[in-house]
Amino acid sequence: MTTTWADRFQAFVASKTLAAEAARIPGYLTVESHGEAYGLGAVASAWTSAHFDGPFFESSSLHARLPAVSTVFVQSTDGNTGTDNPTALGGGLTDKHLIYEGLSSVHADAIVTGSRTIAGSQTVMAVWHPELVRLRASLGLDRYPAQVVATRQGLLGFDTELLYNVPDVRVFIVTSDDGARAMSAHVRRRPWITVIATGPTGDLVAGLETLRVAHGIGRISSIGGRTVATALIDAGVIQDLYLTTSPLPGGEPHTPFYTGARPLRTQLVVRKAGRGEEAGVVFEHFTLA
Repeated sequence: MTTTWADRFQAFVASKTLAAEAARIPGYLTVESHGEAYGLGAVASAWTSAHFDGPFFESSSLHARLPAVSTVFVQSTDGNTGTDNPTALGGGLTDKHLIYEGLSSVHADAIVTGSRTIAGSQTVMAVWHPELVRLRASLGLDRYPAQVVATRQGLLGFDTELLYNVPDVRVFIVTSDDGARAMSAHVRRRPWITVIATGPTGDLVAGLETLRVAHGIGRISSIGGRTVATALIDAGVIQDLYLTTSPLPGGEPHTPFYTGARPLRTQLVVRKAGRGEEAGVVFEHFTLA
């Protein structure tokens, strides 16, 4: 019996949902919170507020032609984010199910990642816990946020990756002119994929502008990929940084989430402490200047 891409996606969704439902989520306790004083927007339900100990804050876009953009990372206590298995960094199930696959994306029109980060993962990025699915629906958003992949060369696994073979999920690929030409034959067979060519080098900010102006993408979550996050931070378009720090060392050495040359200018919005078996985990929300 042949397994279709639709069968694979159905099995993937069932697996992610089951894992989220079964997870024990200890939650966080608020140590410091300034979101209301800063005038930030808030997203919450009774379930998320109980686990997050309050509302989840997010910035509005400061530019009419660009979406609001956030980035989310988990790091070891020694500042590493590089790993084949993010859960091994020690951020805990609260980070995974409430933040990374939850509140950081629940209000997003799209999720962006780099092609190298997503390669081989056989994943579609979304929220999975039924409580977060309901919250997303209450915000009037599609079940699955659009998937945005940044690549210069356009050498993607169209025939092997789940992400590019689910017609119900919109995919945007931001690439260079050469990259667009390299993938043109694959895209013609997949009308749910839109390629945004942005010149000889692949201008990610220009791609974000096209997403906002031409496709109505008003809010984007960048969920990992140090190259993409650094490029967006250096371009000045990242507004919110959601950072979970584990009490454990680990990860690939010398892999901080930001690899640019400039010191980050941050303002603390929220600091939370892990509860129960996740004591020692720290969640922080910063705005970036």
